[in-house]
Amino acid sequence: MLWKVQDDQNQCLDSLAAEFGISRLLTKLLAQRGIKDKEQADSFLKPSLKNLSDPFEVNHLKEGVEHLSQAIDNKSSIFIFGDYDVDGISSIVQMVSILRIYGLDPSYCVPYRLSEGYGLTREAIDRGLQGSRPDLMIVVDCGTNSKESIDYLKSLGIFIIIIDHHQLTTELTENCLLINPHVNDPGQEDKGWFNLSASGLVFKFLHGLIKYRKGLNDPIANEIKLSQIIDLAGMGTIADLVPLQGENRILARYALHHLRNNKRLGLLALLKESRVSSVSTLSSSDISFRLAPRINASGRLSDASLPVELLLTEDSKFAKQSAKELDDLNNERQTIQKKIVEEAESKISDFPEDQLAYILNDEKWHPGVVGIVASRISRKLNRPCLILGNEGTMAKGSGRSVGGVDLVKVLTECESLLEHWGGHPMAVGVKLPQQNLEAFSKAFDQAMNRFYSEGIPEPELEIACWVNFEDLGDGLMEELSLLEPYGQMNPEPILGLKGVMLKEEAKTFANVHKRFILTHNEQRGKMIEGIAWNFKNMPSANEPVDLAVRLEWNTWNNKKTSRVILVDWKKSIL
Repeated sequence: MLWKVQDDQNQCLDSLAAEFGISRLLTKLLAQRGIKDKEQADSFLKPSLKNLSDPFEVNHLKEGVEHLSQAIDNKSSIFIFGDYDVDGISSIVQMVSILRIYGLDPSYCVPYRLSEGYGLTREAIDRGLQGSRPDLMIVVDCGTNSKESIDYLKSLGIFIIIIDHHQLTTELTENCLLINPHVNDPGQEDKGWFNLSASGLVFKFLHGLIKYRKGLNDPIANEIKLSQIIDLAGMGTIADLVPLQGENRILARYALHHLRNNKRLGLLALLKESRVSSVSTLSSSDISFRLAPRINASGRLSDASLPVELLLTEDSKFAKQSAKELDDLNNERQTIQKKIVEEAESKISDFPEDQLAYILNDEKWHPGVVGIVASRISRKLNRPCLILGNEGTMAKGSGRSVGGVDLVKVLTECESLLEHWGGHPMAVGVKLPQQNLEAFSKAFDQAMNRFYSEGIPEPELEIACWVNFEDLGDGLMEELSLLEPYGQMNPEPILGLKGVMLKEEAKTFANVHKRFILTHNEQRGKMIEGIAWNFKNMPSANEPVDLAVRLEWNTWNNKKTSRVILVDWKKSIL
């Protein structure tokens, strides 16, 4: 793997560090994020709810609030429809929670992924409505590209509000009230709310509702606190991989604070089932890799209404049972995923060594996990990978790419063979007739060879900067914590260490992981604990090496200490 150390950006670092009152290292990391003056630094390092903008800046949001406010006054019937991932689930739960405070009992629906597909489909609508006709329907985290379904709902006499953040890829319908900055707010990209996830937009919508109702002297609005739902808004924000800048960063930071002190029975039960080592130090990675997979597993394999019910429940017994069920579903997902990975890797062994990308298909592969499998294989082999299962007479699945390879450009050359496809350069979804598979594979290979005749670029590892071994410790970890939460556009910094060594041979635990003690030839008295997850080849003891590491807190017996997590290593060139 090629290490790419970011530019030092030495200019003015000393003066900026003095102005900020922080270390030169942290100033350098801020500069890498485009933060170069005190006002920007204060806003980034100390995100505050006071910096949330007026919700009515978002186009059509006030109009939507007025409709919902009228529905509240009229005790209207309300139906909420949302996507089956964490962003959609947390959006539904926010909306239901606030409407219940107003004495309403909204119904809700999450589509069955396997039988009804993604988004606002007719099948999901008809099942959810069950012949009823609500006065108002609120659609969250989908719907922007569902013109036919929206027109159908309008023909039933239902007023529709859509709160979504997806790009428009089809014809826009006028038969709904759409709140979507990516469609309605061109030229506002610099606004802190422009890249909100659906759960963030729903939070902003409900913020607007409370503000509007306060203007009507509504006593209930004065009792509602945004802290009642910010844990959900931030959880969906972190899980949906939107840029953690602007208002997304504010929501994520405050969500983590509230999640660490959470009283929501469902989340407490899910945190326990997720085996989070310490709720008091809950991080964005705990949400991404522990909570989110369990919530998403329900939508992948079963009924995604289960996590909605879990997050809404006030019954501790139900919370415990449901959290256990989600954990079981996640274990089942992992088993299915592992089997598909093994079968896919077996198929890959039949390809020539110079194969630039892989298209793999098997009618037995579960469509709910093919995206995860494609991601796993593409990362492991540094090759774009499409994993396809079957849906009737169609092959359907997901593709993941690697740095330097644009899957959208490649698939554009093959789209005549596809029934449907979409996505972005690094991740796509495809659907095509089974009889087109051979021709599609051939066309895909030809496009790859034409566009990437020089081969696949070597994977790069971004090293934020070199640090001295003597600087490692709790003090540095405390300072780095100011950059959290990490995510898109605010990656966790990977630090470089030169000329360090393992004090003794690394010890294996849980069969595949390694534990080690790090030291330095010139500072034998200083030792830092380290963990290498899923590492087979480790440096020998007392051998000078250069390491790429992350820093994290390790909590044991209520004591919190910093440690390094090994990302990569090379023999030292010093």
